[in-house]
Amino acid sequence: MRTQPDVEPLVVKWLKDLVHSIGTAPGLSEARIYTHSAVPGDVSLHILWDTVQNIHGESEIGLMAAETLKKYGILDHTVWLRKGSNGGNLHRQVTR
Repeated sequence: MRTQPDVEPLVVKWLKDLVHSIGTAPGLSEARIYTHSAVPGDVSLHILWDTVQNIHGESEIGLMAAETLKKYGILDHTVWLRKGSNGGNLHRQVTR
């Protein structure tokens, strides 16, 4: 998402609280929060699911986060399927 630089700390805190609260969600492999190294206000949440299915739909957690955060700026919510890796099991992780 792209938000105002002065709002970024609030967004990051909210995301950290979310990541902490979803830690035991079934199928969740990992949730990661990123901020852009050179663009203040650019924040990204990556939710990785451990699944053998090619899931093309959005997760409930991702939808809830998008709905909550859209008031803070421009938001893009998409599903990505991993097609390559330098480690791990290529067929078991989906980012939603």
